[in-house]
Amino acid sequence: MKIQDYRSKQRGTALLMSMIMLLLMSAIVLQGARSSVLELLIGNNVQHAAEALLNAEDSVIFGENVIEANYAGAPSFDNGSQDDGVYIVGDIGIDSVDWSSLDANRSGSGDSYREYVVEYLGPAVATGGSLSVGAGAASDTRYIYRVSGRGESTRGGARVVQTIYATAE
Repeated sequence: MKIQDYRSKQRGTALLMSMIMLLLMSAIVLQGARSSVLELLIGNNVQHAAEALLNAEDSVIFGENVIEANYAGAPSFDNGSQDDGVYIVGDIGIDSVDWSSLDANRSGSGDSYREYVVEYLGPAVATGGSLSVGAGAASDTRYIYRVSGRGESTRGGARVVQTIYATAE
């Protein structure tokens, strides 16, 4: 008899406590899921930014190879023609360039095309004895170029990278 009296006095306290615990655990799990989704989005953005940077660097390297193959000595490009992808400094503003109009500077196809702009900055005389500027070379004249490369990610993000490239006569 005593057992029946004990059960009738509880009135669902265990059920109420288990419901509160279940609610708290659900809130913790939902917060963890939200945090995971946010971290996944951040990770994807970092990946796409790195992809755009790598594509821009690839475009710069391609532009430097164009200089080396075509203008390794004294520059011989036509200053009036922009079909060769090389410009005199000031002819084009990198900050306001319409990259889609630079078809002459594209190489490749589909997702792997490269966009670059080569600007001829002029000659410079190498001074000092640094091996990096070719100390001991027959000529001390260097021809300076600024190469700008643009890269896009698969989600449309873009990066522009610039380098200075020097050739010897």
